[in-house]
Amino acid sequence: MNNKSRLLTPSEKLIPFNSLQKMSSRLKLISGTDALWEKIEIYDSRDILISTLQYDVVNPSSAGEITLKQLEDAIQDKYPINARLWLKKYFATVHAIYTFSFLPYFMDKNSWPVLGGIENFLKDSLTGIIQADNEGYYNEAGLYILYQIYEGATGNVTAISLNDKGEWGPYSYSLKLDDKKSVELFKQGVAPKQGFFTRMFGL
Repeated sequence: MNNKSRLLTPSEKLIPFNSLQKMSSRLKLISGTDALWEKIEIYDSRDILISTLQYDVVNPSSAGEITLKQLEDAIQDKYPINARLWLKKYFATVHAIYTFSFLPYFMDKNSWPVLGGIENFLKDSLTGIIQADNEGYYNEAGLYILYQIYEGATGNVTAISLNDKGEWGPYSYSLKLDDKKSVELFKQGVAPKQGFFTRMFGL
């Protein structure tokens, strides 16, 4: 269902193209230079284009600033409210956006590890949060924080809620996407109560 996934980072550092090539040899520089690239194409083992990766700096009147404003507008009616407010503050710290634009019709099960490896490399190198279309936001620790998932989604996602001090935690939990009650509690910013064995042994 995803069309785009973005790393929003407060870092001003740009990872050179040749460093990204160490993660995958199937990258093609489309725009810019090795040190100051703007757009990359990503191919799979079949030599089929599966995604592009674009780098945008967030400066006044820049494409990055426009994208950030669009993302902020898109969460105005999303929940939990406290996570929405946290994101708005975080947006003010963002200096760059790395955008993956997927071509899902050409992708197979082997495509995601390639894209995930590149995205994780960028996130680990720069820090930041992840935004995924039809899905929502993940904090710096990779935990789900804002609900924007498409209708009819199933499966589990590892989520976390803000506590009364405005901090993430104290624990993460598995959110069942097809459990309406669990989803509603998540939207209210309420973490499920932990059972005895979970509290004692982390089970």
